[in-house]
Amino acid sequence: MKTPRTLILLASDKLCRLIAAEAGRFTEIASHSAADFPDVDVEFTSPPPRGQSPAGTASFTIDPRQSEAEQERGRFAAHVIAALESQWAKGGHDRIVIAAGPKMLGVLRDRLPKALAAQVMADMDKDLVKIPVHEMSPHFAEVFAP
Repeated sequence: MKTPRTLILLASDKLCRLIAAEAGRFTEIASHSAADFPDVDVEFTSPPPRGQSPAGTASFTIDPRQSEAEQERGRFAAHVIAALESQWAKGGHDRIVIAAGPKMLGVLRDRLPKALAAQVMADMDKDLVKIPVHEMSPHFAEVFAP
């Protein structure tokens, strides 16, 4: 019987890592920071820019119902999903596990394409992005238990 090869996505609001797991061995494939993408970490030094709207109403180019952190999380999540899709498309993995803090996990769940979501065997609301590769095994013991 072939040992399944798992693609693990670890994500936080500012970092993500892709890890390959097979037969209890974990190997880092890639890592990305929000700072790698100019559209993610947008600093507002003045009020949000306004757009054109009818007289008496305000129109913002950002969503005023979301905080800047929520918007940055969403923009970074788009890059995280793109990295996951790209790695999955290369082949060589049988399933996906996602571990992220609760807020990021919610955004990822909402935005993950259905075809990719179908490959997710488990998700965990834990921010494990800073855990060294050699310390991963105990964190995934329940997920990979027979």
